[in-house]
Amino acid sequence: MEDKHQKYSLAAKKAWETIRKKKIEQSRKENADIKGFLNFNMKYVVQKEYEIKSPLIKKSKLASKDKGGIGKDLSEGWAINFAVGCTHACIFCYADSLHKRVYGKKYNLSGIPWGFYLLIPKNIDEAIEKTNWSKWKGKEVLMSSTHDPYLPQLYPIPRKILEAALPEGVRFCIQTRSPLVLKDLDLLEEYKDQIRLQVSISTYYPEFAHLIEPRVAPPKARFEIIKRAKERGIDTGVIVAPIFPPNPARKDISKDLDLIMKTLAKIKPDHIYGEMLHARGANLVMIETLLNTRFKKEELLEMDGEIEYLFYEKLAKYGLSGGYWPEHRYLKKSI
Repeated sequence: MEDKHQKYSLAAKKAWETIRKKKIEQSRKENADIKGFLNFNMKYVVQKEYEIKSPLIKKSKLASKDKGGIGKDLSEGWAINFAVGCTHACIFCYADSLHKRVYGKKYNLSGIPWGFYLLIPKNIDEAIEKTNWSKWKGKEVLMSSTHDPYLPQLYPIPRKILEAALPEGVRFCIQTRSPLVLKDLDLLEEYKDQIRLQVSISTYYPEFAHLIEPRVAPPKARFEIIKRAKERGIDTGVIVAPIFPPNPARKDISKDLDLIMKTLAKIKPDHIYGEMLHARGANLVMIETLLNTRFKKEELLEMDGEIEYLFYEKLAKYGLSGGYWPEHRYLKKSI
């Protein structure tokens, strides 16, 4: 009986490996040349125009739990997403499936890998004008949840939005990895009572960062964003995410988190959040392809508690406070 069970287990494992290899091969085909992620050239990115609908502010589930969301303290249930796609090409991002589900067929995005398409609104000025910003006076709105608002190809759209919305009393949580936001520090400082500026930092090591978020400014540049904003009296935040499990490219989680917290202790951002890598859409396939390692969904979920403990331990070590977003809070819920 035991031999029979073992035989079935081996067969199941072999079948799973076959399926996994096919998924990875499909990912390789879609992404054609993995070097394209690591040696970026805009000529490989499909850029198109699309028509965006007003109002620009839409309901979002990236809100506090008491607002009916999934537990991420990033807005009061509202978000502005004014582009489709993102040129950062972060391998852990799961926005690709969201974009393709809504816009894929209409704009022929099927088969185009994440990071290699960007739809820019052709009627953004009209949409800004038609949005009744005063309707969201006093409400915090996330900018943005499915793309970086400060991509070079999108600027100065975020400033135009802020210039229209801030005088009407709208509050913003600006989430970015781009130093281009520094161009707007004057405006953010003028309305600092309505602004929370946040960056995401997944690792302290620039080499590892270049692998997992190939077209993003290095961690050092993102620390500088928060430092300069903090000096101007702007409410600041850092999301330490996604925290990767041990892997060949970065083995020691504890040391990585320690270096991040040591740096943040000097800056003292107003908010610090942590979140582990989660399996969403097809992101694990791309991660396995580029990092040459395998993460099981079950193992990630089991490790979530360990990383949460380590996160709080490092906060305490450097006299910081913050919050961790555990996977169980919003497992099986969509963003």
